[in-house]
Amino acid sequence: MSLASNIQELYSQKLLELLTQIGQIANKQGLKAYVVGGFVRDLLLEKANFDIDIMVEGDALPFATAVGQELNAECKLVERFHTAHIYYQNLVIDFSSARKEYYPRPGALPEVSFSTMQDDLFRRDFTINAMALSISPDKAFELIDLFNGEQDLNSGIIKILHARSFLDDPTRLYRALRFADRFNFIIEPKTEMQFEKALKLSYPSSLSTKRIAAEIDKCFQEKRPLALLTKYQNTGLLTYYHKSFVEYARPDFKFSLVPATSTRLRSKFPEISESAVFWSLLLSNIPLEEAKPLLNNSGLSHAVSSQVLNAIGEWQNLLSKLIIANNKIDIYNSMKNSCPESLALLYLKNKNKDVENKLTLYINELAVIKPSITGKDLIEIGIEPGPQIREIFDKIIEKKLEGSELNRKDELDLARTISNI
Repeated sequence: MSLASNIQELYSQKLLELLTQIGQIANKQGLKAYVVGGFVRDLLLEKANFDIDIMVEGDALPFATAVGQELNAECKLVERFHTAHIYYQNLVIDFSSARKEYYPRPGALPEVSFSTMQDDLFRRDFTINAMALSISPDKAFELIDLFNGEQDLNSGIIKILHARSFLDDPTRLYRALRFADRFNFIIEPKTEMQFEKALKLSYPSSLSTKRIAAEIDKCFQEKRPLALLTKYQNTGLLTYYHKSFVEYARPDFKFSLVPATSTRLRSKFPEISESAVFWSLLLSNIPLEEAKPLLNNSGLSHAVSSQVLNAIGEWQNLLSKLIIANNKIDIYNSMKNSCPESLALLYLKNKNKDVENKLTLYINELAVIKPSITGKDLIEIGIEPGPQIREIFDKIIEKKLEGSELNRKDELDLARTISNI
């Protein structure tokens, strides 16, 4: 059965033609090419997934190079793993060689060698992710399902491919819960037995902090992060990230509010990172001296790590300042140098109604109060660059906070008065 019409209906004729072209390039090189992974699974579920992974039986590097040249697209090779990425229009297409994996010890990254399509599919985590779609001309868009993945997809179950799956790669414990929650599937009985065995024998203890953090980060990108995080905590999987996440303790319900809070703040602070807000809330009860090394080992970007540390280091201090703030000037001065992730965390953690009102006032009204003139304007009227310019701006903002309606001329007159020119 060809799934060409499914691609055309769910995506576009253009994508169908692109995959056909890639298959033809493979055929010219004597290679068999397949689309694999989540794209195939979600195609059967009639859900769009633009993570396109191409697997070939053979060396993916020269093949990806040829595809890049024919498409006139940027191609980046990762020789160590024999993978490549092609950046074509608004797509990133990943290329890999069919491979077989050997795990030298539980939880270790695998040693890989070139192999067949069958071996490549068998090394994957679950049957629903172990299907392929041929794009070779002789079997164009035919589904290859060696492990009954389509049947499990239709039955709504998560099933491992072999009994050593969780031992070889314990991150699959996190992924099993993630996929089950995403699709509202159940973990099939034999897989559930292996899951419980893995927990009983502490398989995740062989994982690095970085690999566990990567799974937690993917949890934050799901539609129901609170539900998934609760499952991670109820099973004890979170304790492998940090000891403070006690088994069977329920995560803060406000994890469900993070997306809406981030969206609300983004209208005023477009640079806010939702990922950093999630991580800040997760780590907000861990002492800062423990959170720092934990973040350093988590593999998050430097930007996100810095935002998280700022947020968990600032929010309680901001809370104390807002409690005693008596007017708009106090509120503004308390908050003006805060990163938006700190504001988000304060909003999520605060339980004081008066503080909530002050924070809302700052976000909705005070944060956008700024002078209409610039430093260049001040220099043009004869004010020397230096600390006095900051003093002038602060005075203009203070006047506006007090209710003065200053136009551009008023601001320049005030600047002249302050600087005596």
